[in-house]
Amino acid sequence: MIKQFFFMACLIVLTGSFLLLWDSPPESFLRPDSSKVEKLPSADSFMRNIKAFIFSADGAKKYSLKASEMSFFSGHSELKLSQPVFMAHQTDSHGNQFKVEANNGLLSKDTQIFEFNGDVNASWKTIVGETVLAAGRLSYSIEEDSASASGGIQLTTPNTKITGDSLSTSFETEILTIESKVRAVHDAI
Repeated sequence: MIKQFFFMACLIVLTGSFLLLWDSPPESFLRPDSSKVEKLPSADSFMRNIKAFIFSADGAKKYSLKASEMSFFSGHSELKLSQPVFMAHQTDSHGNQFKVEANNGLLSKDTQIFEFNGDVNASWKTIVGETVLAAGRLSYSIEEDSASASGGIQLTTPNTKITGDSLSTSFETEILTIESKVRAVHDAI
């Protein structure tokens, strides 16, 4: 009796396995294709190794931009940039420039604001020398010629090192404000 029960159970398992294999689609027996790439959002245009310049009405170079990759999304009116290097050339007698390098960038055509993210390094010259800013995120307004940084900042001048949570500056008035958890070390020369 136990022998008959055992054979009957084996026959049911074999029949069930056969039916399961028979009804399975052929794709279930193939290995997953690891070469498939996730579908990225479709950009209206895409370029690599770009260099762009914007000139003022009098013909002087006002802005320059370099990036390893650029994607344009017309539905959002924005440019997405990889490894951007942005320069705002000042029209003053000193010929100063504001330079920003980052991992990623986003330019909104509507607001005329550049958003830089990931290992942001910015530099500009002042009367005392070069000022260098390291931050997690930086926004630069083209219309207002101002910048703000957040995500922890470190500002270094020839004789001062300042850290804080956020920073805002206007390049026209040359007023710089650092907020929250500000620490500074100043070396008198």
